[in-house]
This record gives sequence, structure tokens and C-alpha cells, in this order.
Amino acid sequence: MNPFAQLCSHRAWLRLKLPVALLVALLQRSPALQLLTTAENLATTSPAGAVLKAALAAVASLGAMHSLAGATNLVSTQPSPANVNTTTRVQIGFTVTDTINIASWKIGGNIPPGLTFFAREGGGVSLEGPGILDASTPGMDDGYGGTSGGNPSTTPILTGTPTTAGTYVITLQAWEFSRTAGLASNTFNYTINVAGAATTTPATPPTISTQPAPQTGGLGGSATFTVAASGSPTFQWQLNGTPIAGATSASLSVSNLQPANAGIYTAVSTNSSGTAASNAAILGITSTAKLTGAGQEFPDITAPTGNVYDQILLGGPAATVKADANQILRISFIDLNDDIVQVEYSGAGTLTLVLDGASGPAAPTKYNQATAYMKGHAGIVLTGADETTNLSIFSVGRANAANQALFRSDVTYDGFADIAFVAITSANGKFGGLRAANTSCFATKGFTGLYAPGVQFTGPVFLNDINASDAATPVYVIGSGSDVRVTGGDLLQTNGRAVQVSGITQLKFTAGSDSHGKLFNAQNNKGKFDQSGTDVTSQIVVNPTP
Repeated sequence: MNPFAQLCSHRAWLRLKLPVALLVALLQRSPALQLLTTAENLATTSPAGAVLKAALAAVASLGAMHSLAGATNLVSTQPSPANVNTTTRVQIGFTVTDTINIASWKIGGNIPPGLTFFAREGGGVSLEGPGILDASTPGMDDGYGGTSGGNPSTTPILTGTPTTAGTYVITLQAWEFSRTAGLASNTFNYTINVAGAATTTPATPPTISTQPAPQTGGLGGSATFTVAASGSPTFQWQLNGTPIAGATSASLSVSNLQPANAGIYTAVSTNSSGTAASNAAILGITSTAKLTGAGQEFPDITAPTGNVYDQILLGGPAATVKADANQILRISFIDLNDDIVQVEYSGAGTLTLVLDGASGPAAPTKYNQATAYMKGHAGIVLTGADETTNLSIFSVGRANAANQALFRSDVTYDGFADIAFVAITSANGKFGGLRAANTSCFATKGFTGLYAPGVQFTGPVFLNDINASDAATPVYVIGSGSDVRVTGGDLLQTNGRAVQVSGITQLKFTAGSDSHGKLFNAQNNKGKFDQSGTDVTSQIVVNPTP
């Protein structure tokens, strides 16, 4: 039997077959106990005694129920008050105890909008406001024009999903017969508290509250980056745009520092509403050794100009080098367009070169040379610099090579040094100059361009072009500089992103050339420049004069 039906199952009443005059006489007597006394006396003398005696039990039962009416209790499947909300479906059943058979209910008060009373589970008569809820089957004909005993299946079921918040008080009274006839229970109050839909604070993407700081560490040492963000995010640290396996905490510790650890670190924080990347933080390696990592040194080479330099031929994917005092240090590799690239620096600091997608060593495919070079996309990190430090990057071509026999007549050379980025930190906030007018920066991930936040350049800052595609971010970030140029490029970004800039008051677009002497006219700017969320394009760009 259904649990709601079980709440209200009662015995059917006896069908009485007394003479009408006797039944009327009995029903006119009051109270019930007096009626019983008279009836008992009649039962001992009347020929209809047997029938009457059977009826006494029913009359006695009627009197007992009437006397228990004040002791009836409302029983519900959910105690009052019921606490619900406008997103929760409600189903509550009712009956009364210690009382009559129930054929109808009188419902009053306020029924919450969206809820409906049904006469029984699964249907029957229904109410959405005050009214009478009858049994679905009428009471039995007593043979004298009335009904005796209703269908005891009338069990009000309040069901639905409330639509309006508030406090609602419903009144319920059970009746013996249909349409509120016969004996009745007490009138009960039942309270329903309807709350609005549960509200949550609208989720927002993470906001970085603590940015990671640049780090410098000696070979074999350690460095730690720390970030903090609101919005309960998860974290993923990246090195040069590549996720670091297992680096998913707010802090990242790098131990046993080696050349391959140098680069630009960022933390990407993520929650259900979005992501936020931290500022980039440079990790530089310091060393007193001329070369750390795979490679070969050719010391004290005198150039036709009279300059003396140490040549390092890179022999692996990464190396850290240290220039002698008053001497240039040069390190060589092959870029992705098969040009031989020379990176030269002098003065204070330590330079680390890391190749992404490294291959080799192998002989260059476009030159008449048997020397074996490493090939890859270079990221260059110079740390511990000062105003005595100068950095130059260029490809080897007919315009700058002493040995013209290197070049083949059947080859078309790209003529530019292609790298991913240059990152610079300074020991005292100053730097000499960056001469990379023959250098094009591009990448599909991480940062591409020049990233030297807070560094004051006392010499020129020249780059041929910057181009970010896919997930890369283009940057031209310095502390300050009096002569900052784009030499022959237009800064059009394949991925449409704005170039992140700082420290630039004038960005001049001037002419440039490749390493074979081919000139490139100054181009008009095609990029957009963003500084801390503000479009500064019109403020800093100096296009060529027609």
C-alpha cells in the first residue's frame, strides 16, 4: 500500500438497518452515553434486539469518536514548518490520527503559488486555493437518503515547485463525509516557509594579487617563485610558454640550476570562470666560468677590426657563458631559417642561450662550411648586467663576413637572425645598448620580443621586428630608452594581439637591412600597443616621414 494511503486507512462503518423511528429517536438523544443507556434497555425487551445490539457498537463507536475529536493529531510526511525554496520540488502528505473515517478535507489559509493539493497520490480532485477536497469515491448509501462512511483514501498530497518566496499558513480539517458532513477533526495549521533560489556570489576569473619576482641563481643553486591569486584557482607554471610538469602549486622551486633552467617564468591561474596569467619573471644563471654546458671555446680571436673576442661554438641545447673583462664573447648557432647566428656581448653579467627544439650538431645546409652547429629557436637571458653591458645579435651574411667563400650562389638566404626573445635583468637598473637591427623575434608560445622591465638603456635599442602567432605574447618592455627603434619591420601580429610595452616614450619606425646588404625601407606601424591595459599606440609611435 502506498505510504500516503497508509496514513489514512480506517475501518468502514457498519451499515445499520434499524427502523427509521428507532434510529431517529436514538439520534435525537444527547449525549451519546445517555443514548447508549436507553438503547441497552431496549435491546433486552425488543423483538429486534439482536439487530439493535449490533447497532450499538456502531453508535458507541460514533460517540467515542466524537469524544476524541479534541485529541486528534495532524500527521504529515514533513513536519511543520516545512522549509523549502523556489528551486525544490515539494511533496507532502497529510492525515489525522485517533479520529473518524475521512471522506473530505476543508482546506483554508494560503497555499504557496506553484503548489497544488490532490485528493490522493497520483491525482483525484485538486485545489490550488481554499476549498473542499472530496474523496474520489462517494460514501456508501445508508438506505435512508444519506451516506455512511466515506472513502478512506482521501489523503491530501501537496505537491509542486513553489514559485514565490514567503511564509504561508495552511489550515486543514478532516470530515467524516463528503462536502464537510458528519463528524470533524480539529482544525490544524501547517506552515510552509518558501525561500528564494539559493544565491551564490557570481564567479569571476582569478585576479593575481602577488606577482612572482625575478630570480638569479648560481650554477647548482636554487630559486623560488611565488604567486597568489583570488578566486580559489589552480596554478600551472610555465617556462618560455611551455607548462612545467608537476608545477601546479602557488610556489615553484627550481633546484640544481643549470643553463636550461634560464628563461621567462609565468604562472597561469585557472578557476571555473577563466584564467589569469601572472607577470613574467626572469630566471638568470650566474657563473664565473667562461663556458658552462656543451660547447667548444676558441679563445682570443682577433677580428679584422682589431677587436679581440672569444668564440663559443654551442654544442648542446643550452649554455651559460661569461665574457672576460674588456673583451667580447661570441656564441654561434643555426636558426630555424638555416642562417648562422652570432650573439655577442661584453661588459658585466652572464649570458645564457637556450634553444627550443634543438637539433644537431650538424654542418649548415646553406653555407660552404664543415663546422657542426646546433640548430634551434633561441631564447637569450642576460643577467647581472649594468651600463657597461652591450649585446649584439646578427646573422652571418655577405655584408658582414670576412670570408665570402662561405656563401653559395644557388641559395637564397633569409638574412636575418631569427630568435624567440631577449630577457635582461640589471644589477643596478642600467644597461648599455641592444643592437639587434638584423634580428627578427617570433614565437607561437610564451613571450616574444624584448623583455627588460625596469632596465634603463643608456645606448640604442634596435629590433627589426616582432611577430606573435598562436598563443604567444609580443613584448617590447624596458624601463626607459632614448633611442628605441623598429628597423624595417611593421610589428603586425599574426595572432592580432597588442604588443605589451613599457618605458617607451617614442618608438621610431626606421629603415633596416639584412646581413647580405639588402635594404628595407622604413614601414608604417601596423601594430597596437598596450601599456598596463591602456592603448598607447598613438602616444608612442613615430612613423617614417614620407
